[in-house]
Amino acid sequence: MTRNSTTPMTSNSVTFASVDDALDSFNRMLQMNPRPSGVKFGQLVSSLVRMKAFQAAFYASKRMELAGVPHDRYTLGLMLRCFCKLGRVDFGYSVLSKAQKLGIQFDDVMLSTLIDGLCKVGKVIEAARLVHKIRILGYQPDVFTYTIIIDGLCKAGQTSAGLELLKNMKEFGCQPDVFAYNSLIYGLCISSRINEAMELFNKMVDKKIMPDTFTYNILVDAFCKEGNVLGAKVILKMMIQRGLLPDNVTYNSLMNGYCLRNELDKARKLFDFIDNRGCKPDVVGYNILMDRLWKAGREKEAREIFSRLSRDNCLQPNILTYNIAINGLCHHGFVDEAYDLFRKMEANSCLPDSSSYNVIIHGFLHHKDPLEAINLIHEMVSKGFSADLTTMSLLIELLPKNQLDHPIVQKLLNGPNIKSHEIVSSDLSAAATQGTC
Repeated sequence: MTRNSTTPMTSNSVTFASVDDALDSFNRMLQMNPRPSGVKFGQLVSSLVRMKAFQAAFYASKRMELAGVPHDRYTLGLMLRCFCKLGRVDFGYSVLSKAQKLGIQFDDVMLSTLIDGLCKVGKVIEAARLVHKIRILGYQPDVFTYTIIIDGLCKAGQTSAGLELLKNMKEFGCQPDVFAYNSLIYGLCISSRINEAMELFNKMVDKKIMPDTFTYNILVDAFCKEGNVLGAKVILKMMIQRGLLPDNVTYNSLMNGYCLRNELDKARKLFDFIDNRGCKPDVVGYNILMDRLWKAGREKEAREIFSRLSRDNCLQPNILTYNIAINGLCHHGFVDEAYDLFRKMEANSCLPDSSSYNVIIHGFLHHKDPLEAINLIHEMVSKGFSADLTTMSLLIELLPKNQLDHPIVQKLLNGPNIKSHEIVSSDLSAAATQGTC
């Protein structure tokens, strides 16, 4: 859900080359006699917020206060935003109290900022209670505020509570918009409640709330993950009939759906279709197809896809791309080539991560090169990375007893930071479909 949640105070905004530059200007303003107006100070604090220098913006706000520069609704809103961005939502309440003491009526922007901050730190129920409390006090939250809570509930796995809030919104005279419906449809889909998601989608259309590209992409992805590519194509047809064009997210979901059904030829055909019609595949699309081609033993095609991506001037392979390629090469016995690619990552501005090390270590262990595996383990540990469970099992299973006693191996085996959830062999496919690095 993306919206503009800030209300500009004035068109006369100021910009600075750096945070230090802004703070220098702020300090000079404090020394002036007479001092500039509160509006000018607010513009400067706003500049710091735009630079995401939230700590500095809060510092400037407090200095203003101590210097006797009066707050207004805008500067209090900036303080509130800083607290929320810094993860100190608890201090956000003090800003609302300060507003009350100063006789400043808090507005939709301030309220939605605090609600959003609460939801982002997992305090969705507290956010819902706050909205209920202010309603009792006679303040009517806007659709954006309600939608933030619905979105938070759905992401926390409480979609049923989100649906209940949707009903309450209507009773309170606040009409839900496409963002609220999208959040609920997404929540239903990730809970495998696709039939309910479609019912809600149809109700949305009946109410003349037009679905957007995001709505259709949620449904296409959900049908594909269920293995129902035909259902996804029906949604795609509806999308096009409404004048909306599929984007990379749409096509990536369809490609993944074909891959999950082991219909790699159809996935490859779709990939080439995207490329030929001008909507170029993105890195996520390349990763999905390349991962499945390697796993299906179609080495030549997987190499060709990787080469195509490497030649594309507009795209750069990401960490996941390299990890998939290294994993595929190792599984097909090309460990030396995989190692060369591993070493090229840094030169290509893509630093290896924990998965990169685990994958290449697996390769050397499987292909009976324990010394190189130990060297890489030493390097991995020195960079603060951990072994996954697969690496640990392979070390115990494949390393000779005398090499198991190697100090660096013992440190790894007995270390406190083994991450059982980082099982590389099963995680690459999931990551490829999600577009994560």
